[in-house]
Amino acid sequence: MAAKSPADGTPRRPVLSVSARKVKDNAADWHNLMMKWEKLNDSGFTTANKIVNMKISEQLQDNKLEITCDNSTTESEKPSPKYNEELDNCCAELLETLKKMVIFIFQS
Repeated sequence: MAAKSPADGTPRRPVLSVSARKVKDNAADWHNLMMKWEKLNDSGFTTANKIVNMKISEQLQDNKLEITCDNSTTESEKPSPKYNEELDNCCAELLETLKKMVIFIFQS
């Protein structure tokens, strides 16, 4: 059996012209930018989803409490909303993602 040389097994890529190389490089740059944007977008939606779910569960708990409690309490007698550290952290995270997206737009 004849041994194959390494050149026989690997296909050769044609040498690209300067303009074709620029087009290829630009396409790769756009792809990378789109991937970065998509990552930021996904992160923002995930955080926003957490915020919405926290608020929904908080409202559900409040509604259950209102149903079980005496309905004679007035609006001024209702307790003030309590501080939610997790919600505050999620809001800060969402704002940070937004800032990154704004910076991304102006740098691109």
